[in-house]
Amino acid sequence: MTYVGEDAVARTMAGPAVPVIDAGRRRVVPGLIDGHTHFVRAGLTWNDEVQWGREPTLAGALERIAEAAAERPPGTWIKVIGGWHPEQFAERRAPTREELDRSAPDHPVFVQLGYSWGLLSTAALRAVDLGKTAAEGLDAGAVDPSGVLRGMAAMRWLYWQLPVPSPEEQVASTAAASLAFSAAGITGLIDGGGANTGPDVYSALYETWRRGLLTVRVRTTVHASRPHAEPEELPGYLRYLAPGFGDDMLRVLGMGEIIHYNVHDGFSRSPDLSEGSLEALYSTFADCARRGWPVQIHAIRADTIEAIVGLWERLDSEIPLAPLRWAIVHGEGMSRATVGRMARLGAGVLVPAMLRFEGEELIEAWGEEAVLQAPPLRALLDAGVPVGGGTDAMRVASYRPFTAMHWYVSGREIGGRRIRAADNLLTRAEALRICTGGSAWFSFEEHQRGRLEPGLRGDLVVLDKDYFTVPEDEIPGIGAELTVVGGVPVWAGPAFR
Repeated sequence: MTYVGEDAVARTMAGPAVPVIDAGRRRVVPGLIDGHTHFVRAGLTWNDEVQWGREPTLAGALERIAEAAAERPPGTWIKVIGGWHPEQFAERRAPTREELDRSAPDHPVFVQLGYSWGLLSTAALRAVDLGKTAAEGLDAGAVDPSGVLRGMAAMRWLYWQLPVPSPEEQVASTAAASLAFSAAGITGLIDGGGANTGPDVYSALYETWRRGLLTVRVRTTVHASRPHAEPEELPGYLRYLAPGFGDDMLRVLGMGEIIHYNVHDGFSRSPDLSEGSLEALYSTFADCARRGWPVQIHAIRADTIEAIVGLWERLDSEIPLAPLRWAIVHGEGMSRATVGRMARLGAGVLVPAMLRFEGEELIEAWGEEAVLQAPPLRALLDAGVPVGGGTDAMRVASYRPFTAMHWYVSGREIGGRRIRAADNLLTRAEALRICTGGSAWFSFEEHQRGRLEPGLRGDLVVLDKDYFTVPEDEIPGIGAELTVVGGVPVWAGPAFR
């Protein structure tokens, strides 16, 4: 950007040969940066999936399944891999197996709700091997003969049996996901890796980049593909990759989100915080610090967060961590005392809006009082701790960034219940800031992206509704009319086509 200000001055500076786009008095904001999402994993199968995130009724969602079935050969899988919630539907419920069967009788259908619940249609039950459940060591009831799946292990059991798209299909799918993110107003993102993503999943992303098909700036964090693979895969990353490798559209950032699987916690899932486990984690942290790697580690529970911060304080006495901008991802259970420790370390917190979908589940696990400050957004900002916003899409949240901003502003889960305290809500300006310049800090780009200022990259979004004036309950539905990356339009809605 060379100038931000009055039209007349801008036209004079541009001269007669430069094309002019009139935004028509629509709201223009900096390009949105999703500080924690799972774009790489979602991109591999995007074209195989049906998106339910914007469907207001279950009937409409089932119609999308029927439409997909009409377009695809019989026997082809149809999948809804997260990004929706029963509370968004007028019917306030999930589908039944019989409804999936009626919508697509000749296609295996799988519908996933976060990591807590999934449903296989009758055709899908015939296509998978239920006998594998014993071999995988799943708990009783994790995979029910009725088609219901429960828990992350059950989802992983199914993923390993699903057909894998060809390399060309994965590239086309990743390019399509990129355009969908652009249509939502996203100009950049930090990919958090995620369960089942390891060294083998990045080929499609890099090929999409080489072909010039990426429309969003992607910053990758990497981690081991599965439990017990850390000793083999993490040293390989450290040996053969380097933070900063790539260009403005695709760049390696660091290590994350799952550093060691046995310390990967959940609302009710306790991590292994034994001395041996923490010493192994400390060793990995030390290797990352010595090689100058940023780290972004998933931690939800208070005990997990405090253990990790303790390891960082121990390491910081040997290798200063502030220049590396290490971060906790999630941080729902972070105490005010730990907020102060984070500030002293120069570390940040990425706070994806997962609780918009899973807030009721956290209340069930922790109680209403504990969730009022989960995560402690106001305390973090007041302490000067860098905060980045994001969605945590696709399996546990929508990829649309204004759903996250609605959560920061309102504190309401998707059913409409306010579960965060009034003193822990953000203003609309603050929510926009953490989803632009706030997230840019975590990739060392706060002086390049995230604001509309001369000298910064030309990443901006023309919104289809005015974020600052629409009623609060309309914020989640906001999208882009025009998305510009590096001064080049990458997506245009009807008003600009």
